[in-house]
Amino acid sequence: MRHHQTFVRVAALLLPLCSSSFAQWRCSSDTVRGTWAYQGHGTVMMNVPGNSSPVPVPFTGLGIGKIDYQGRYTVHATMSGGGQVQDVDFSGSIQVNPDCTATATYTSGSVQGADRLIILDNGNEMRSMPTKFPLGPFAGMFYFRRLAWADAQCTSDMVRGAYAGWREGTFMMPVPGQSQPVPLPFSALVTFTVQSGGAVTAASTASMGGTIVDFQFPKGSSLQVNPDCTATLNWSAVSKQYPGQTFTGTLKYIVLNYGNELIGLDTQSSSGSSIVIETDKRISMMPIASDQ
Repeated sequence: MRHHQTFVRVAALLLPLCSSSFAQWRCSSDTVRGTWAYQGHGTVMMNVPGNSSPVPVPFTGLGIGKIDYQGRYTVHATMSGGGQVQDVDFSGSIQVNPDCTATATYTSGSVQGADRLIILDNGNEMRSMPTKFPLGPFAGMFYFRRLAWADAQCTSDMVRGAYAGWREGTFMMPVPGQSQPVPLPFSALVTFTVQSGGAVTAASTASMGGTIVDFQFPKGSSLQVNPDCTATLNWSAVSKQYPGQTFTGTLKYIVLNYGNELIGLDTQSSSGSSIVIETDKRISMMPIASDQ
């Protein structure tokens, strides 16, 4: 009985300390200051020629933004709406609540938008859901990762090594007899290596609307990294399912976590208008030798 009473007294003393430690964390504008990378995807309800009412259009986006101490921010982004790729710049402000929720408003030229956000991992991640989207009603999500508390800086050496990742999205494919391209669901697993100097070799297995296609990316593809942690991959590939045909394209990346992660967005593909995002993680610092 005496031991039980002692335990109760100790617990009573520790409980306020534990409660206060949990209650100490609060979010503010300072929590989100710095440089951020984001990647998002979803569906926009857009007016399309030949349709009397808005139709669902697949959308992807990738960008880098900077937030100052007062919550003011600027963003440079690349967006693909239905395969139409464009670069945009916008600026706005974010209002952070103590409970780590936030609201953001922004403008791009004369167009306005608004988001609701949640702040995660002590200010190292955010999730954003547009509530007013410039292109039309939107259902989807944007994922934010902190690049740096100040300006981001990257080098080509950061991305040397072996990676594995996945791709997902939609291809807008032309169909004989139809005036508009038809959306084709797409997913893929990919492995690749980056040598010193940016040379890339890769292999991928993709599902094109349920049809499995294997791709090889022989030497000739290259990844170029910019000081602001953006990067561009120009690639070419062949497939045993399509002998004699060469596929080409361009991917825009953002380098995260000193090169241990890459997030990307298709900006060009010879297979059709692409609305595809990619996420890769490094599995080795040393490039894997290739006989291709």
